[in-house]
Amino acid sequence: MALAGRCARRLRPLLHSVLAGAARPPQQVPAGCSAPLLSASRQRGVRPTVPTRPLVTKKGKAKGKGQSQARVTVDAASVEGVINLEEVNAEMLSVMEALKDDFSKNLSIRTSAGALDHIIVTTKDGKFPLNQLGQISQKSPQRIIVNMSSFPESTAAAIKAIKESRMNLNPEVDGIIIQVPVPKVTREHRESLVKLAKQYTNKAKDSLRWVRSNAMSCVKKAKSTVSEDTIWQLEKQIQQMTDDTVAEMDKLLAAKTKELLV
Repeated sequence: MALAGRCARRLRPLLHSVLAGAARPPQQVPAGCSAPLLSASRQRGVRPTVPTRPLVTKKGKAKGKGQSQARVTVDAASVEGVINLEEVNAEMLSVMEALKDDFSKNLSIRTSAGALDHIIVTTKDGKFPLNQLGQISQKSPQRIIVNMSSFPESTAAAIKAIKESRMNLNPEVDGIIIQVPVPKVTREHRESLVKLAKQYTNKAKDSLRWVRSNAMSCVKKAKSTVSEDTIWQLEKQIQQMTDDTVAEMDKLLAAKTKELLV
């Protein structure tokens, strides 16, 4: 009897613990997390992590959008009644060629006799290239001669044009003979030519915008005669042509800048 009493006293705390555990509410297990993992994390005092979705930034969206855009190609013959795409392309190429011409004529580090040929001289009879008014020759690597004997009355105008040519030239006159000392190539002169190259490029881009604007106006005028999809494709085609030409201008400017500063 005494032995039974001692066993009952030992079992009482264990029975109390079991009953208390049965009275607790069941643990809530988050979706995606197993009960053993949750139990173990609570025992270690660590809160279970919830997987999150990566944040998509505006920049990332813009990049993705740009990558998904495809180029369009419009058949020029199918839209002849709306706009002549070949003429638009020719006008853009003409602007590009004019920029190349400006670079070759006016942005040479070493001044030569040929560099003076296309300097425009304004006279009372109109505007003429210098080589049509005077005979240009190079006396030495350091000096260029312009003989104005054919049009002596235009000597003063020729001197003014040479000074204002942005080629860093300071002509000297001896009667009807203009002597042009070739300046030394300095860092300042190179940097001034780079600035001039940027000015030529910006001027060419303005001309290109004018061509683009005219083309877009022609397309918009045809909205009542062609489908909306055709209008969209034409506008995109013209913009692509503009962007391609601008990219070529930027490449040309970068190459000329590198050439001038080396």
